[in-house]
Amino acid sequence: MLLRVCKGTNIYSSLKMEDTIEGAGASIVSHAAELETQGMDAVGKTDEEAELPVALQDLIQRLQGKAWPVERLPNLTDPKYGDFFTRHASPSTDMEWRNQVRLRVLEAIGSCNTLRYLNLRDHFDRWEYSFTAGELEIVLRGVQSSTVLEGVYLDNLESRSAAEVERLCLLIGQILETSSTLDRLLLRRWRLTARGFSHLASGLQANSQSNLQFLFLEDLWEDASVVKHVAEVVNCAPRLENLMLGGVDMIDDDAVQTLSQALIRSSSLNRFQLVDAKGGASALLLKAFAGDSRNKSIETLHLTFVSGLDDCLPAILSSNRSLRAVYLDRMLMGPQQWQVIGQVIRDTALAATIHVRLEWKECTREWHEGVEELVCAASSDVKDPIIHFDTHNQIHAPEGVYIYMDVDEVTLPYKLLHHALTGKVKSLRSLQLQFPSPSNQLLHLKSFILALGNGETSTLKELYLFYLKGNLLPGVWKHLFECLRENTSLTHLALNFCEGLDEEAFKDLMGLLQVNLTLQSIGVEGSSWEKDGKEALIQEALRQNKKRAAYVSVFRDAKLKFGDAKAGRLFLCGSPKAGKTQLRQTLKRIIQGKSWLGNKLDELWRTKGIEVELLRNDDKMQVAIWDLAGQWIFRTLQNVLFPQRNNFCVFLFVYSPFHEDTCSIKPDYSFKTELEDWLRFIASSTQVTGHNLPQVLVVLSHKDKMTSSSLTWAHSIVEELKKDFANLVDLCPSQKCFHVDARKKKQVIPLKNHIFEIFENLLSEKSPRVPHLCFQLSSLLVTNTKENRSCPLWSSTKFHEFCAPSLKEIIPSFSLQSVDHSRILKSIISYLNDVGSIIYIPNNDYIIVDPNWLTNVFLGDLIALGQQFQTQKSESSDKTMSLDLYSSKDGFVSESVFVGLLEDFLGKKPRFQNVDREVLQNILINLDLCFKLGSGEEISRYFIPSFIREHASMQEQEHQDGANIESMSWNSKHENSQFVGIRIQCKDERRMSLTAAFFPRFQIFMRHKLISEMHVCKETVTCSRHYLRVFLDGHEIYLEHIQSEKSHNHVDVLMLCSKHKSREVAVKYVMKHIVEELTSFCASPKGCPGVALVLGVIQTQCVQMMIPSRLRGVILIENLKSNFLSSLKEQLEEIALDTSHLVKEEMLLNYEHSWPPIPGYSLSAFERAKDLLSESDVEAVVNEIQQQRIQQLESLQEGLSSVNNDLAQSDSESEKGVGTLSLAQIKKWRPASTSRLSRASSTVENRSTRLVLSKLDQLGEKVDGLDDRLRAVESIMQRVEMKMGQILSLQHELQSTLIAFMLSVDRCIGYSESLQQARTPKRPYITVDDVGSLSRITAALRFGRAVRLHLMCESVTGIHIVKYQEGLELRLDQENRGWLGNISEISCKFVYYVVKAGLHVTLGLGQALPEFGNLETAVPLSAASVALESISRDDCVALTKGEESMTLNEAWLQMRQALAPQLENNYSKIFKLYQVKYVHLEGSGYAWVCEQCMTRGLRTRILTCC
Repeated sequence: MLLRVCKGTNIYSSLKMEDTIEGAGASIVSHAAELETQGMDAVGKTDEEAELPVALQDLIQRLQGKAWPVERLPNLTDPKYGDFFTRHASPSTDMEWRNQVRLRVLEAIGSCNTLRYLNLRDHFDRWEYSFTAGELEIVLRGVQSSTVLEGVYLDNLESRSAAEVERLCLLIGQILETSSTLDRLLLRRWRLTARGFSHLASGLQANSQSNLQFLFLEDLWEDASVVKHVAEVVNCAPRLENLMLGGVDMIDDDAVQTLSQALIRSSSLNRFQLVDAKGGASALLLKAFAGDSRNKSIETLHLTFVSGLDDCLPAILSSNRSLRAVYLDRMLMGPQQWQVIGQVIRDTALAATIHVRLEWKECTREWHEGVEELVCAASSDVKDPIIHFDTHNQIHAPEGVYIYMDVDEVTLPYKLLHHALTGKVKSLRSLQLQFPSPSNQLLHLKSFILALGNGETSTLKELYLFYLKGNLLPGVWKHLFECLRENTSLTHLALNFCEGLDEEAFKDLMGLLQVNLTLQSIGVEGSSWEKDGKEALIQEALRQNKKRAAYVSVFRDAKLKFGDAKAGRLFLCGSPKAGKTQLRQTLKRIIQGKSWLGNKLDELWRTKGIEVELLRNDDKMQVAIWDLAGQWIFRTLQNVLFPQRNNFCVFLFVYSPFHEDTCSIKPDYSFKTELEDWLRFIASSTQVTGHNLPQVLVVLSHKDKMTSSSLTWAHSIVEELKKDFANLVDLCPSQKCFHVDARKKKQVIPLKNHIFEIFENLLSEKSPRVPHLCFQLSSLLVTNTKENRSCPLWSSTKFHEFCAPSLKEIIPSFSLQSVDHSRILKSIISYLNDVGSIIYIPNNDYIIVDPNWLTNVFLGDLIALGQQFQTQKSESSDKTMSLDLYSSKDGFVSESVFVGLLEDFLGKKPRFQNVDREVLQNILINLDLCFKLGSGEEISRYFIPSFIREHASMQEQEHQDGANIESMSWNSKHENSQFVGIRIQCKDERRMSLTAAFFPRFQIFMRHKLISEMHVCKETVTCSRHYLRVFLDGHEIYLEHIQSEKSHNHVDVLMLCSKHKSREVAVKYVMKHIVEELTSFCASPKGCPGVALVLGVIQTQCVQMMIPSRLRGVILIENLKSNFLSSLKEQLEEIALDTSHLVKEEMLLNYEHSWPPIPGYSLSAFERAKDLLSESDVEAVVNEIQQQRIQQLESLQEGLSSVNNDLAQSDSESEKGVGTLSLAQIKKWRPASTSRLSRASSTVENRSTRLVLSKLDQLGEKVDGLDDRLRAVESIMQRVEMKMGQILSLQHELQSTLIAFMLSVDRCIGYSESLQQARTPKRPYITVDDVGSLSRITAALRFGRAVRLHLMCESVTGIHIVKYQEGLELRLDQENRGWLGNISEISCKFVYYVVKAGLHVTLGLGQALPEFGNLETAVPLSAASVALESISRDDCVALTKGEESMTLNEAWLQMRQALAPQLENNYSKIFKLYQVKYVHLEGSGYAWVCEQCMTRGLRTRILTCC
């Protein structure tokens, strides 16, 4: 329905108030109805009708109940509703029509039966709109019958008639009398009489069911005596909880007495607010809220701009026991008064919290001193008073100090802060600092940050920093985070919208979180950390710290003695047979001082899983060495048992330059491949990265076999990877690479010393302090493990018994009885588990006191048994089971096979004789190494992909990828099937990967969610080693992840869409239920925290044909969108500007992505981007290009205005030239389709720029109108088509405006019609040869200097510099100095206007103008001078005040003469330009363009070659 309101007579000219309210109402209503009828009759009979804004039409429809309901009125002054309700209409507004529209809307408001809040108040105190008494009367009469109205807010009544105001009060009283839902009433800026108040009170008195709870009366008082009538209203409101009186002058003693008694009697009053009160305010407050006869229910007292209180506040604060909070808002008092209040707060105040709000920009120094006195006086060592400050213009955060720094007076905020942080003030809890500009930030910031380090006395809990430009304050973040390391009071830190939060700052923050367990939340909204994924890492670190803080707090409560941390782990990693185990044995011999008693090197057992030994255990440190097996089959185990938080870890990467089997030398790239693979594993498995990055040392072994000692090749690789993996791991410099024979102690000793130097630095400087008790117990456990070879699997009871003697010895005897030993033991277990001294299995209450028993003896051997992994060179002789018994393609085995595997294992391990098989099974399940499916059913299955081989033989394994694809096939494929493929991959593919444990965990998590929460039939969910298949909502979906040494960084989601649903619906479904679930799981603790994921689309035919994962065509969605966007831009630039070459909107969306060929498959090489992307992604691309075009038009409009203003200041001669051609040319260029965008104009200006600017304004109106219509369109593609039509219109307008702009610029630079007819190039510029930069077009021009004259391409689609243009070389002399200087001036002017119009980027001039950063703010250029900030003074003189005073026109002639004899037809060689004629430009359609623009123009037929 299209709603129109017809212009007619002014309804308010004939409205007359009758003597009675009834008569007035009847007159208004009847006349309104009559006018409405007249208006409806006028529709179709007159041409004088105007369409209402779409938003206003929509609002009226909703108010009438014809669309979704309205509960709250919007801000009617919003531009989308027009200017019908703004306070002041524009001079051109038709007031009769405006009044009719207002009446129509107000009637709809009054008749709305869903309106809960009638809000006709001033928004943000800006006096935005006001209403006449007659208008408000229409609304109030309409809402009288409402059964849902809860609030009435009326503001800015434009009436000086007491009778009108009284009639409105009578209507409000009638609403109060009949309504049982109205609970709040606000009246502001009226002039109420005693009779008006009586009407309100009468309505309340007559309604025993009145629910009025909030009453706000401000600026209503006709005279001082009227105040006492407020008492009548208060007395008649039995449920009144919140009363606000504003603008009160209480000089009438009777009024004060009457009102105070009403306040005392109000037993429901909870909050009283007094604003801008004068006179008897002190007497009123004392009578009502102080003393024995005071009001007993008040809890909150809010005073704003109240003067003359004297001793009133101290009396209230010290005597009123019901007060919970007092707000002192901009109270002007002297320092002594503030000090007295502070003393009362400290000594006798009963209110829990005092809120003080200040306006710093309005404060005097006396006010500042007074507030400082208040804060200091309120501080107490005994009591805990809380004072909150708000010093911003709005009460943004009432629970804290908010200091707005963009003011001249900043001393007081920093004084208060310093007092709070040094303990002088103990009542400050929260502080907010905003830094909108850098000018005043530096004044006290340094002392402020230094004060933060005093954590012993500070009571500050929350610190919020906004807009701090850390990039302007070098080292500010490092200093801040260092100061917070010892702070134990701050729990909340916000760095919202701050700048300079780079990688180094992130390291410092994560280093802070290693030692500071007090911080509970850190906000980084609006910063770079929020965008690049670091926020997730920060939150994960805080989550881990929360767990750690829990047990540390227990230690502190028990008053245990703390010291520096001692526990650390050294990880050995590298390829199989690199010499890791030999190096570990040699390190042990060095430290323990023992001789080599082991087997020969060739008889060493190969590491299974992880071998754990204590390398050093003394008073300085306890360093355990974890030797990681190099085989891929153990990678899942290593990932599961990897440190779960960023504790201090040192990695020793050991590399053998020789092949494992042949002993031949490996190629150099093998070193890079292996090191890169382990760095990727470390970066992906370490859950939180930061300041304490994992340290990685590089050791090359087998030095004895090397013929050359040079490591230059290795050093270059290490340096390259050190840069590549910066901020993820700390790879030691290449100079510290070690080349050793792992058997020789002498060669290994320097390595040992370096390792312990690293640990000493990490443990003493960068580790949180921990109890000595933990060190003692860790040492005792090591001794016990060596002496007692029994099973180290303990219950918590046994562990308690072991620790009891140490607890009794260390905990002071006086607190022995009060300490909860069970809590201490739990905390000890948590700490020792975190540092790797023990391994705790929480769900089964198992404690493994010898980690090697779990990582190597149990899990390592079990995996070796299941995978048929031989730990010696010789084959095992006791192989009693067939090779294929422990193999499974899908990773599942039956319960009997699983039990057989465990029984086989237990039979070979004497240390497991007393261990029950179910205990081992539970350990495996709790570590996510085994998943039991089918519990409670007849047949149970076990999913153990990491324990058993996929293939029974190596021959079968060679075809692993193909075998997997054979097991994946589409069950419900038909002729018209639609397929979707989405790849979820690591954003940083080179440095990060999905861990080996990730996909099995996700499979089981997703299976449980589908069956338990989404109630999917379990028969439709299939888990396999490399994929998860599920049938959901009619779709068949595969999630595939090939886990191997070469492929582990992505998961493919393959989907056969339901035949009953569209592709778009299917994509939305899989994104919500599959993709989002996987990405969320990846960020969880059991996923891969810190590994950022991105989405790509898979070639559709690859999905349909189930082509192997490694061969599938994939492109990232963001890259495809970028290519799509570039294609759209190119097509828009090629659009013909005349009506004979119309382009359909849908043709622009036909960009096709080119897929690379896949060997062995015959597939389509192209696929449309809109078929690969979701509709929302397509719309996002269209929105982006739409916004770009709109911004370009706005910039061009500004440039057009600028050049027009400069032309107006020029001499009359400057208005000659091309000006007479502009309008005709633009008319020729404007296509017919764009003319439909605008309404016809009554007159036509002769100036081309005026015409174009007018068209732009009209186009802007249509853009807004289209946006309104788009909101009502539900189909995304329909919206896209509508927007594409708009983009085409914008493109035509952009091109037309660009032509008008260039024509106006031509006038400014003196390019005349005669020059155009002579086909003279119009875009020259000069460069200096010895400078060698295109940007130096303003270099000083001196005699004898070689310069080059260049010409730009003059294409109508965009002027641009021609790459690799040779140009014409000239030697500066007396004859050409003058005109060359003027040509420089011409080029400067042109560049200035281009930059002013924002075209230096869109026209390809951005790279050529690096020195013109200030052009946009430079003063406008006149026709005779150049004023550029980036040009030196000498250059300006040379350009504007040359010795030869030549006109610009003469300069053009001189340039043409200089070019003519030398060039003739040689433009293509020297300037790479070609002369063309634009076929639809009359007279001046010639131009010099580059080869690319000429080819494009010929293809689109907008030009011909000359």
